[in-house]
Amino acid sequence: MKALILAGGSGERFWPFSTPETPKQFLKLFDDKSLIRWTFERVLKRLNPKDVIVVTHRDYVERTKEELPELPPENIIAEPQKKNTAPACFVGTKLAEDDEPVLVLPADHRIPDVEEFWNTVKKALNALEKYGGLFTFGIVPTRPETGYGYIEAGEELEDGVHEVVQFREKPDLNTAKRFLESGRFLWNSGMFLWKAKEFIEEVKVCEPAIYEHLKDVDPRDFEAMKKAYEKVPSISVDYAVMERSRKVRVVKANFEWSDVGNWSSVREIEGYTEESENVVLVDSERVFVKIHDKPVAIVGLSDVIVIDSPNGILICKEEHAQKVREVVRKLFRTS
Repeated sequence: MKALILAGGSGERFWPFSTPETPKQFLKLFDDKSLIRWTFERVLKRLNPKDVIVVTHRDYVERTKEELPELPPENIIAEPQKKNTAPACFVGTKLAEDDEPVLVLPADHRIPDVEEFWNTVKKALNALEKYGGLFTFGIVPTRPETGYGYIEAGEELEDGVHEVVQFREKPDLNTAKRFLESGRFLWNSGMFLWKAKEFIEEVKVCEPAIYEHLKDVDPRDFEAMKKAYEKVPSISVDYAVMERSRKVRVVKANFEWSDVGNWSSVREIEGYTEESENVVLVDSERVFVKIHDKPVAIVGLSDVIVIDSPNGILICKEEHAQKVREVVRKLFRTS
């Protein structure tokens, strides 16, 4: 089996920690390890470094080598442009043998229970051998979450393995509550499992432009990739293949999971900030603070996030954490 780690994102919602030079996957948000390092180590619990492939943007190749020194350099695929996840999945999968399973993992997810993660992967591998098709991992929801997409599970093929009825976009709160109450909907984790040849064939059917422009390209030939990427569409693998294919199945996953999508996600994991020597709270509650080198005082505010770094200071209501990317675009446009 190959593990394909997708590490080309920019993480704009994590400004001021995240910058174009240091995107989210390289941030040490929780301890002394970056998110991509945590993902790599999770994979190494079962696989050798030679069986791990990382697809990232050309600008991040050297940083990837620094973070993952055990990874063979030839297993890092440099994308000349950011074209979302479908082209990345295609070129990464091309490095696997035809009948070899490929486990696709975003570089920036948090999964504390590594053993349960691999138990779920084992179940998916068994189902892949039995039924074929393209598998996605659906997280059993614990709350009516509006920040995730959902998968509706249909016919049960065996315990915890279902056909997929449909994918749903991020819902409003009332819809999310209905999803939770129905028991049929799972969070769309963005993790996948397929056999290389079958995925390549499904791309040919579902998104032929990607197939035609990349089928004869060696992913390790940067100049060939550069020419091909000028022509391929920018589209996620969800839209390009998973939502269009008739061969998609979902495996229920019960492990704790976060896509660490914004500062609110970090707050959910770490909890609210309590008063300390460098954090003073006056008539304030439910605040989350990360400071660099100075005291912070918050007076008369609730449900706010305060982030300080050498790159800048962010102050926002937690409910607007998704909008931080708009700040980044304005900052870099004006600069």
